[in-house]
Amino acid sequence: MSGTLSCREPVYPSWQDAVELLPHAGIHGLEANQRPREELAEVVAGAQEHGVEVLTLATHVNLDAEESVAGYVAALDAAGSLGIPIVFTSASGSERELDDYMSDLRDLADEAQERGAVIALETHRPFCPNADRMLATMDAIGHPNVGINFDTGNIYYYNRDLASADELERVVEHVVSLHLKDTEGDYESFDFPVLGRGVVEWDRIFGTLDAAGFDGPLTLELEGPVVHGKDRDQRHGAVVECVQFLRSIGVG
Repeated sequence: MSGTLSCREPVYPSWQDAVELLPHAGIHGLEANQRPREELAEVVAGAQEHGVEVLTLATHVNLDAEESVAGYVAALDAAGSLGIPIVFTSASGSERELDDYMSDLRDLADEAQERGAVIALETHRPFCPNADRMLATMDAIGHPNVGINFDTGNIYYYNRDLASADELERVVEHVVSLHLKDTEGDYESFDFPVLGRGVVEWDRIFGTLDAAGFDGPLTLELEGPVVHGKDRDQRHGAVVECVQFLRSIGVG
């Protein structure tokens, strides 16, 4: 299986905990949260000291708010200057028709291209909650510097009667990064267990990725009861369990 195992920073209590412990689990990638450039540079350097590379920068943009858009461009600046190739993006907007936002996203893709970065739109409402909407969004933007961050758990969270393995097959050509997240499969349930304990069809997920030649970040995302209220060692234990599962199916 191609692709680099990574982990979201908020899985751990702090980024320092993450970069210290992740290599012990066999993970050498990190998805860092957006922060001022000077602080982000500290995260990048600290991660490198532990043999961890910041592969993605996690941020949000509200397309209805000029201040949010300006902050997002600053995040693109930081990613470009620090060599972070992918900007994971939860994009929102509710004051206009969906299609009206496509030109905004295309403009941001131009900004990303100038900085040598790629935007990965998260599996979130309103632009990318399922394959139908992802395909419509990708077609409307039509830009090489914007793609999909496919979240294996969010397909179930935002939709009824859809399966992530089916949806991935339809959009894999647009996928530039993944969030690896399992789920019990219930609509709008925030219970995301350790990988392998939910309904996600992992063999099909990775089979689709292999067939497409995917080589982007495979980012572990643990949310909800599995990490909420847990200390760093308990959280790290859950990460280790996830990696053990992935290795049992030939990933990592």
